[in-house]
Order: sequence, then structure tokens, then C-alpha cells
Amino acid sequence: MARELSRRAQLLEEPAAEPREMPDAGMFAAADQIMVAGHDLAVLLENADQVTEAVELVEEARKRAGV
Repeated sequence: MARELSRRAQLLEEPAAEPREMPDAGMFAAADQIMVAGHDLAVLLENADQVTEAVELVEEARKRAGV
């Protein structure tokens, strides 16, 4: 999830650049990675459609995680 949020934020910020890969820092850092990637994406969202898409991604991830 964090990788997808990070990728989307990078594509919004620099559409022509190749997205950088978020490193796997282990399960204990996952929440921090998700928070940072989500924050970065939220800052770059420009309209309601983008917000809706981001919320849907988070909801899909929540369901996959079983929480």
C-alpha cells in the first residue's frame, strides 16, 4: 500500500519522471511508510476525483489486510 501511495504521489508531482522505489524497511516501519506516503499523496491531490480514488485505494488495502 505504501509503495502504491508513494508511486502515485511521485507521478502527480513529476509526471515525466520514473517513480523511485520505496524500500522495504520491515513490518515495524510499515505504518510510518504508509503515513508518509499517504501524506505526500494528500498534499498533491488537486480535485475531488483524485481524493475519491485515493480513498478507494486505502479501503481496498484495509480489506486485504483484514482490518
